[in-house]
Amino acid sequence: MRTIAGIILGYLLFAFSAFALFRVTHQNPHAPTMMGFEITAIVYGMFFAFLAGYWGTGIAGRSDMLVAVIIAMIMAAGAIASMVKVGLGWSPMAALVCMVPAELVGGYLQARKGRQT
Repeated sequence: MRTIAGIILGYLLFAFSAFALFRVTHQNPHAPTMMGFEITAIVYGMFFAFLAGYWGTGIAGRSDMLVAVIIAMIMAAGAIASMVKVGLGWSPMAALVCMVPAELVGGYLQARKGRQT
């Protein structure tokens, strides 16, 4: 049960943070925008992706990468689905190239921490 909770809550942390960013800034995540906003959004997304992996793995109480890998797969599937639906854009590409790896690093660090205790 903790594993499922870690997957759901970890992913929701990432998804809600992305939703909030684009909602508050009134930016379309699928449309080109100013380079400064794109860079800021990517760094912001990487931060919350990292937290999603770290927190999700921590909630699950696991000392392996299962939760982080599942969250990363959900994130990648969402990015690929977005590209299929609206075309190749900066936001889904950044999710695949930058945010999925950041999420896995967060999960790895939490799993490593769990093995040390």
